Amino acid sequence: MSKRILIVDDNPDTIHILTAILNQGGYATFEARDGIEALQKIREEMPALILLDIMMPKLDGFGVMEAMRADPGMNQIPVLIISAKVDPTSKVRSIELGAKDYIVKPINPDEILLKVKEHLPEYKLCADFGEN
Repeated sequence: MSKRILIVDDNPDTIHILTAILNQGGYATFEARDGIEALQKIREEMPALILLDIMMPKLDGFGVMEAMRADPGMNQIPVLIISAKVDPTSKVRSIELGAKDYIVKPINPDEILLKVKEHLPEYKLCADFGEN
């Protein structure tokens, strides 16, 4: 599996911010601006982890999660939801669909890096190995 992280959001500013945070943390990224493009890029590039917005055009984040979970080739990729939606229903639905975590916007760089490290064990192992 690739060591790249897919950022899926329809807001170019959010993509720019997340890319900068992750690049500074040593992660490579690529992007998709809607759910349909996300599914195409997931199939083509098999990211190590996905940061996924809920509210997007063409296919929302819930639709992306449903499609991923129905596809054996994609259903093991960890997904972190990053959304402005703060209602409990959205969080519960995200977790039920298989999201590993739910991060509420506005983006906190330290939280993003912590959650990514937590859900990318191969990165955590490399970091731990380097500290010994």
